[in-house]
Amino acid sequence: MIRALEIGKRALLASQRGLDVTSNNIANVNTPSYARQQVVLRPGESIPVGGMMVGMGVLTSSIRQFRDHLIERDLRNYTSSQNYYQQDATILQRIEQILGEPGEQTLQTALQRFFDAAAQLSAQPSNIATRRLFAARASELAAQFNSTARGIEQLRNTTFEQATTSVERVNFLLDAIAKSNANIHATIDASGQPAASLLDQQAALLDELSRYIDISITRDATGSISVTSGGMMLVTSNAALSLQVQKQLDGTTGATTLKFIVQKPDGTTVGTFIPQNGELASLTKHYNETLNPQSTSGDFSIARELDRFAATFAERVNRLAITGFGLSDSGPVPPGREIFISSSPGPITAVTLSINPLLTSDPATIPTSGVPNAPGNNAVIAAIAALATDSTFLDGTTPEGYYGILTSRLAHLHAATNDRLTATKTMVEQVTTERSSLSGVNLDEEATNLIVYQRSFEAAARIVTATSEMLATLVNLGR
Repeated sequence: MIRALEIGKRALLASQRGLDVTSNNIANVNTPSYARQQVVLRPGESIPVGGMMVGMGVLTSSIRQFRDHLIERDLRNYTSSQNYYQQDATILQRIEQILGEPGEQTLQTALQRFFDAAAQLSAQPSNIATRRLFAARASELAAQFNSTARGIEQLRNTTFEQATTSVERVNFLLDAIAKSNANIHATIDASGQPAASLLDQQAALLDELSRYIDISITRDATGSISVTSGGMMLVTSNAALSLQVQKQLDGTTGATTLKFIVQKPDGTTVGTFIPQNGELASLTKHYNETLNPQSTSGDFSIARELDRFAATFAERVNRLAITGFGLSDSGPVPPGREIFISSSPGPITAVTLSINPLLTSDPATIPTSGVPNAPGNNAVIAAIAALATDSTFLDGTTPEGYYGILTSRLAHLHAATNDRLTATKTMVEQVTTERSSLSGVNLDEEATNLIVYQRSFEAAARIVTATSEMLATLVNLGR
């Protein structure tokens, strides 16, 4: 009879564990990174009774989590790629907005108006009103270069600030993962399993970390993990390294680039971290290349190309202008008056391009004539106007053609990035669905389990009740 009571007790406990786990699954149906759990039962030990081996009911062996680490790895990898392309697309879209394409307030429009004004001045070189219009159009073109370059510069500063904020979050996650390792190790149960809720929290931390950097996971038997990224072991057991963002100045070129250094908790520098994927990899690429006016890589740099465009444009226009004469210049030597200058010491760039203030204050000084004392001569201004169709201007194309190549290349990069982003999102959705089919909670299935465990509990309770009644009968027979 005692054996029957023990069997009934074990059955009650097993059914109770099943109800607990099923209820926990239902409660976490909408919890991110939660993995469905299941009670694992095993037969109790057998004991000899009357020359036969009789089983001793059921025991709870462990609580199993439905989690496939290969699926988790694929999801983290695709998540890193998705956030990399998402950040790419965001920055490229902002560059397009700064350029104003398509729109009216663009460099393309300013160039057209400048050359139109030059053509009008070529037709009426002695007309003061036409001269004022040319000076105004030259000033507007310089201002458009300045505005565009400052917008790119501001976007670069914003990119650095975003990288700094993201690194702060990465450091928090790395530290949290190290702490979760310690907690997991401290809560291993009698079956050698860590607390499932801690594993879920750990998975959520890894999922978020994969948005920022590419990560590789090594897991030991206790559930503790080591996290590697960019060739650096960032988390080992309960210890985590941290990242720091720095601006690195090249003393030769004067170029400023972004880099990450890895530090121990005591501040000792371990090495340099180079992210290969995720948001930080994209931010690094655009800060160091796309938005860097002094980029030396062969990759596309809108800031570098704008500076090159502005410098070449000013040089080609000024090369003609310094050979010309204004209305009051008597010669015989040309005054060498430039149309475009730099607003600050150093070479002309897109942000420093400015019109010679003498031309705006006195339009008569605009060099239009090829000879002195010839107000009707238009040789110089006609040559400047002809630059609009000069296919040798830069890289074998005209000024407007070169700018068109820049915008076309930017549009192509944006379109290609969006294609990759769409493809990666599809993969993330597919792997997420695959993970959900394994690890997700199915309410219909859990409802069925509730009924099963409820019925099992009722049957086990009946065993205990019947055994108790039999024991009571035996006791009464002995009185």
